[in-house]
Amino acid sequence: MGMRRVVMVLGLAVAGAQVGCAGGEDETSGFTTVPMTSGSPTSSPMSGTTAPDDSTGDATTGDATTGATGSGQSASDGSTGSAPACGDGNVDAGETCDDGNTEDNDACPSTCVPAACGDGFIQAGVEECDDGNADDGDACTSACKTAVCGDGFIQAGVEECDDGNATDTDACTNACAAAVCGDGIVWDTVEKCDDGNQIDDDTCTNACASASCGDGVVQNGVEECDDANMTDTDACTNACIKAKCGDGLIQAGVETCDDKMETAQCDSDCTAPMCGDKVVNMTAGEACDDGVESPACNSNCTKAKCGDGIVNMTAGEACDDGNANNNDACLTICAVAKCGDGVVQNGVEQCDDGNAVDNDACSNACKLNVACGGWQWNGGCWYTAPAVNMSCNEVCANKGGFNAAASTHSGNQAGLHFWPQKANGSNWVNIECSSTDNNTNWGANGQAPDGNWKFGACYVNCACNK
Repeated sequence: MGMRRVVMVLGLAVAGAQVGCAGGEDETSGFTTVPMTSGSPTSSPMSGTTAPDDSTGDATTGDATTGATGSGQSASDGSTGSAPACGDGNVDAGETCDDGNTEDNDACPSTCVPAACGDGFIQAGVEECDDGNADDGDACTSACKTAVCGDGFIQAGVEECDDGNATDTDACTNACAAAVCGDGIVWDTVEKCDDGNQIDDDTCTNACASASCGDGVVQNGVEECDDANMTDTDACTNACIKAKCGDGLIQAGVETCDDKMETAQCDSDCTAPMCGDKVVNMTAGEACDDGVESPACNSNCTKAKCGDGIVNMTAGEACDDGNANNNDACLTICAVAKCGDGVVQNGVEQCDDGNAVDNDACSNACKLNVACGGWQWNGGCWYTAPAVNMSCNEVCANKGGFNAAASTHSGNQAGLHFWPQKANGSNWVNIECSSTDNNTNWGANGQAPDGNWKFGACYVNCACNK
């Protein structure tokens, strides 16, 4: 019939372009129409068959009589084809594009509405995602980009914040987490430091403040204490050092004074100087301080010494007149003068020979005795009995009495003195005896003598008091 067939060449249209059927290229849509010449074989992309230009257009070949399959166009002989549809390559009523395919990721999806962000179709090479909504808080933003930290949109359930910048020290970190103390990032103008740990006693506290004396946190290895106050007289000083005696600060309720050292006004233990406090304060004039009188220390905190004028009874002093006069009431050994001490007390004693012999030159009452009428030996005045069978008490009855102390001895020295012609005998009884029956001087046996002892054949030799 010599009728010209028109075959549409399908192509991808740019977004928003319409498909045209005129010969040549539509600059607006980008789709191309190709005119067919009579007698030339051509391929129909819609039918997939070839037909000569003089074909009668039967239905099996898809010619102009029946219309190309899915073309929606009328054949030149006036016959009608199939109904218009999206994807037939023709921009029909209600369509704004038709690229002749059913691909949803090109510029014209299967809806024949130009591809746009938010249509639910991911346009290849243009969009990263398209979830068909305008919610910027899900995995796909309204700009059809995959949600990421730093895009300025807070992804619900994933990000705490998103400020769209690369500043890591503001209120929202580069990990899209709200800045908090302990995240290891110093929040500008808010935090002084942030070491990202829960150790409160290092150089950065758990409040993200630089550790300092007075912050109430004891910095390990740097501070001894930290009571977070400005009171310098409590247990922790303002230098964060534990208060102690000698630091120059008077600790309230604990110290009376603190001069850093011993002074006349302050003991070394930071108490006021006082004799008897057991703290020796030499600058306050103390030589010792035992708390009480002791053998080494007087009650006035001076060294105990006989002759210092202070009676120290614990040191054995009965008196101390503070002088070197040995003839007054107190001897230089700090003992009270008495008869028999061997020292004559002026105005009180006539003599003092320091013994208990009463019949020597000085009596036991420290008075001068008359000269001994017998033989002076062993501290006594010795006599021999004028007759046998007499006791020493009888012999000394008119000679001041029997001196048992002087008569106490062993040996027969008295008998040899009075009876040198008699034989030298051994110890016998407790009184020396010069016998008549065997002509022997028997010696005393060293025991305490018995002043009443007598023997019928013996002259006793006795020490009397005068």
